[in-house]
Amino acid sequence: MEQYFVNSTITSDQFRLDDREQYKHIITVLRHQVGDELFFVDENSDLFHATLAEIQPGQAIFDVKKSDKPTTELPVQVTIACSLSKKDKVEWITQKSTELGATKIIFFNSRYSIMQWKNNVVDKKLQRLQEIAKNAAQQSKRRVIPTVSFLKKFDDLTKLDDEVKLVAYEESAKQGETSKLNQVLTHDQPGSILGVFGPEGGFSPEEVDTLVTNGYSSIGLGPRILRAETAPMYLLSVISYNYELRMNEE
Repeated sequence: MEQYFVNSTITSDQFRLDDREQYKHIITVLRHQVGDELFFVDENSDLFHATLAEIQPGQAIFDVKKSDKPTTELPVQVTIACSLSKKDKVEWITQKSTELGATKIIFFNSRYSIMQWKNNVVDKKLQRLQEIAKNAAQQSKRRVIPTVSFLKKFDDLTKLDDEVKLVAYEESAKQGETSKLNQVLTHDQPGSILGVFGPEGGFSPEEVDTLVTNGYSSIGLGPRILRAETAPMYLLSVISYNYELRMNEE
């Protein structure tokens, strides 16, 4: 069943949809009729089961009831921070990180970044990526749309205050330091985890030293060297297994 985010708080047993784009998509494109059912997520991240009750020019009225379906959000807030890659990779990272449960997605410049964003295009690019995140969140039945942001300076990463801060570093993997991830992601569930990932050319040793000096743990992600767009998905999958799937099995 389809799910949509609405930019308002649902407070009664009826909801009037008058957003032009959503109305066009639901009524004109998908041709929903009275009696059809779907889900809405309001500004409070509450899920509602909605039944189309009436169609009027430019607006649709739904009968709504708060759903008791369990949340689909990860039990820990995860931020994925990636150095800029080629355009299609940036969009792919945004989409897949959203599907795998990231709460925040950050892009930043680093020494070996292939792509650089000029100041006059940052807002437009973030708007595009935020829409991708929204669509991915709807498709994956999430209740939270990740925020997508951009850090102009690499050193801004040192100011982030997540409880667990990780930097994926190729040299750590080469040195066999893959067990560090198990040591960091213990059964004691943290409130938040931040994973930082380099571009296609990787991080410089100086960049890693800067992060480690400021509370980051340098980790390897398994014995294989992963592409820039694959590494964040690996970490999200490990976090999901460790704090979501495995906990439910115990």
